[in-house]
Amino acid sequence: MAEVKVDQGDLGSPILSSIEDPAKRRILDEIESLGLTDKLLELEVQGFAVIPGVLSDDRIERAKAAILRHAEKAVGHEIDPESAANEDFNGMQYQHYLIFDDPVFQEILLEPKPLALVKYLLGEDCVLSSMGSHLRGPGGLPLGVHVDGLPNDCISSTALIANCNYALTPYSQDEGALMLFPGSQHKQRQPTPTENWMAGAETLPEIMAKQLPVEELDAIEWTAPAGGMTMELQPGDAVVWHGNSWHGGWRREVPGTRINLAAYFCREFMTTQELRGDTRYPEVFERYANDPRFAQLMGENRFNGWRDEGPDLERVAIIQAKNAEGD
Repeated sequence: MAEVKVDQGDLGSPILSSIEDPAKRRILDEIESLGLTDKLLELEVQGFAVIPGVLSDDRIERAKAAILRHAEKAVGHEIDPESAANEDFNGMQYQHYLIFDDPVFQEILLEPKPLALVKYLLGEDCVLSSMGSHLRGPGGLPLGVHVDGLPNDCISSTALIANCNYALTPYSQDEGALMLFPGSQHKQRQPTPTENWMAGAETLPEIMAKQLPVEELDAIEWTAPAGGMTMELQPGDAVVWHGNSWHGGWRREVPGTRINLAAYFCREFMTTQELRGDTRYPEVFERYANDPRFAQLMGENRFNGWRDEGPDLERVAIIQAKNAEGD
């Protein structure tokens, strides 16, 4: 990357100049126009950035309701998000493939502020790998600290993936908050078992291997990994992090549920967690027919994936021209 010049007189609004790559220039201009330059610096230094108040109250409530409907179908009973106990919804259960469940998830996907930071990490041609919810009730296991989706040999300084986590309920330690590790993106490796959650002298994998009954599992006292920062968030806040950043989560210790929405992105050449090219929802793509961001994020512009007809080079040229114009 060409030199980035920072106005030392006002670090809250740096002047980013001399960027020769037109795509990077567009991304940086967008970040500056959205007032996110300080968040970009946080992302570079600590590997993550919190953007407060991204979601409106309406979107928060619609997303929560849709996630609870999804979870209730899976467990076969109603879940009270305020008072659920261990026997109602124990520990964390990931809710898969939400993007088509409700229009609110498509709206949240296109939120400009988090998306601008994701594009900074992964480029304009990044795609949505998956969208789901880490719905957490009381008890269970803490979320082990990890780097998403990459073995050690594939982790380099270049971000291949990025995460955006939206808090839909309050985040605190007792409420089962996300934990991030400042500067860990530079380690370029997964944490070891002893750098993770510990139960006395036993590691998290050792406890998991025992397959303890729920009552014994809920009674374990855990020691948190060193160096982690608990994300104290309010509903509507978003956290964006570099794919190399170590992250995990506290076990919930109080009644009720912690609800989030996790949008996980990757570079265009990578296989997405969710299957793209799903033709079952034509009304969704029709709704966003005039928004090129949606098609790009949903993998509609991918070059790879042809059969005997070969690559559609004309279509690729059109997409590249549109990107160059900033459409």
